[in-house]
Amino acid sequence: MKMKKKEFFTNKTLRLLLVLVAINFSCKSNHGINQGLEIPSVFSDSMVLQQNFDTAFWGESKPNEIITVRGSWGKEAAVQSNEKGDWELKLSTPKAGGPYMVTIQTPNKSILLNDVMIGEVWLSSGQSNMEWRMNQCINCIYNQDEEISKVNNNEIRMFTVPLDLSGELIKKSKWLVANPENAEGFSAAAYYFARKLNKELKIPIGIVNTSWGGTRVEAWTSNRKLMSISSTKDKVPEEQDYDLLQIEFKRLNDSIKLAVQNKFGFKTFEIPKWSEDKTLWGSYEKEWSSLDIEDKEFRKVDFDDSNWNQWDSKIIDYSNTDYQSEGRFESAFEESNKLLSDGIIWFRTKIIIDDISEDYQLVVEKGIDDTDQTYFNGELIGNTFSWSRKRSYNIPKELLIKGENVLAVRISDLRGGGGFNSPVIIKNSKIRKQLVFSEFKFKHHAFIVNANSILIHNLSQEELIKKSSYLNENIPEGFPVNDPNSYSALFKRMLTPVMPYSIKGAIWYQGESNVDNNYEYQELFTGMIEDWRENWGYDFSFYYAQIAPFEYTPSQESHKLREAQRKTLVTSRKTGMAVLMDIGEEGDIHPHNKLDVGKRLALLALNKDYEFDILSSGPLYKSIKTFKNYIEIDFESKGSGLVSNGVLKDFEIAGDDMVYKTAEAEIVNNKIRASSSKVKYPKHVRYGWKNWTVGTLFNKEGLPASSFSSN
Repeated sequence: MKMKKKEFFTNKTLRLLLVLVAINFSCKSNHGINQGLEIPSVFSDSMVLQQNFDTAFWGESKPNEIITVRGSWGKEAAVQSNEKGDWELKLSTPKAGGPYMVTIQTPNKSILLNDVMIGEVWLSSGQSNMEWRMNQCINCIYNQDEEISKVNNNEIRMFTVPLDLSGELIKKSKWLVANPENAEGFSAAAYYFARKLNKELKIPIGIVNTSWGGTRVEAWTSNRKLMSISSTKDKVPEEQDYDLLQIEFKRLNDSIKLAVQNKFGFKTFEIPKWSEDKTLWGSYEKEWSSLDIEDKEFRKVDFDDSNWNQWDSKIIDYSNTDYQSEGRFESAFEESNKLLSDGIIWFRTKIIIDDISEDYQLVVEKGIDDTDQTYFNGELIGNTFSWSRKRSYNIPKELLIKGENVLAVRISDLRGGGGFNSPVIIKNSKIRKQLVFSEFKFKHHAFIVNANSILIHNLSQEELIKKSSYLNENIPEGFPVNDPNSYSALFKRMLTPVMPYSIKGAIWYQGESNVDNNYEYQELFTGMIEDWRENWGYDFSFYYAQIAPFEYTPSQESHKLREAQRKTLVTSRKTGMAVLMDIGEEGDIHPHNKLDVGKRLALLALNKDYEFDILSSGPLYKSIKTFKNYIEIDFESKGSGLVSNGVLKDFEIAGDDMVYKTAEAEIVNNKIRASSSKVKYPKHVRYGWKNWTVGTLFNKEGLPASSFSSN
């Protein structure tokens, strides 16, 4: 699921919406007045409360009603709700222990919460690498099945905010104890973080996980804060009542669906909602795969595809990336036609097979982006709903035809570019065929608008491009109702439901979606951290993972985003950064090694919050000294000393001309000495300054150095 830069609200759109808000405001009734005691789902059985803290409780009741909260450890607090029925109070908690009970009551109603533990509570957030579940895909964590089977710790618990912008699914969420059944849906990085803390502290650890794959830092920041940041202040609405805007965005979105349907005669389908099912994708997978989009004929052997387009692998050159250039959505259309990257596309090809004496295997080593239904001679041989998973489907010999056979693949993509990530292989014990994409025919059958509706069509390629371009120009992106990347959408819909649940601190893994605006990221990220602390009302610790190396497209410069993250350590207090220079994967933006991510984040907490005498960071650039023919580089967090993993590489130096040359590097007196015969008077140095690399500089404690530039 290749990421792409999102567009945000236009001022014109916002002015229109604010007018609509003003029109409807006078029609608002008192339906918001609460009629009984209700509490957010983050308060549930099995929850973990922050120890030795005045911890926040809040909810709704009848107006002007007395609410009392009692902990079985002997503390209670009371407050009167306001005229709307909203209330909030703070209850003192003891040192770690449990289980306890908490009672929340009014004169007419009582809620009892059981199996409550007191310990350390951390918020985990970010995008897909934090969201990534323990069971997300084969080998998404090493020894996945074994790791999950071993999870059995009553002192580790997690509350997960569901991926839902409606605010409805979270009402069904609850705290879950770490066991093999529940752990399947746990954030892997957050779980390993909690496991390390629990092992060392020997007290209960609670994780509130609120993460969403492919999201930008702007979406996690409040409108109020974005209005104070130079790169966004002119792009956000002045209206502070986001709920009213939400209503009008929903109405506008519904009108767009109708307009599209009337103008073009397209059918619209609501994309199925995420399920609470604990399996990988649950009923969502089944509903998505079974959508009736009038394409059943495409799988048949005798279907006439003569009017389909022939694949042209030369449309876009991806030769400098790890991605397969052929067989991907974005290779078929102009990049500006973003609507055409999301939807459903069919591929068909004929395969000549002479030997039909045994079964064959169809293999796509690096998977298909996102989901596929694969048919051989009209019969379904495989159906996978995961973009990162290897495809390996059996073709029974009974399906084989001596001579001409037909392969048909229906690929659905929900976000970013889609298609085949590597060649399609047909093989058995004697034969191996790599299919040639130029021999495939394809038809783009559906595309998605605003992550809300699938538009079904039967148009020529030319008509498709023309009409999708019209929609691109006339449908503003960024609706809070359905677009997680709109300004402040996730702050409002993913953070607010658990704010201000009392926490010790936060861990964060994000940045990949902001590679395109890396030059703004330091200010945006610093602003977001400040924003969260302001909204919680206190300065909690904030530790984040630096994004791992990955082979982005040549136009993207992820090393500059890593640099912005490194520099955030200076502009934001009480922060720490876990460096991942050694665990990236060239062809996968999701490193499988989530264990070390969690452990390195935990080292920061253990050192800085719990005063463990341990080294918590890899070497971080400190300063340089220049000499006639070499540069000397010093680092912080050297620990017991600098070491190399093999030959030191990826050091570059430059003179005043800023023309960098590959440098030879060595460790001298616990510093790095870098030189090049091509640079006589070096003034600048950088390390790991590329998208894909593998770190070679470490401290003796085994933690890698961050990439950096002295310039």
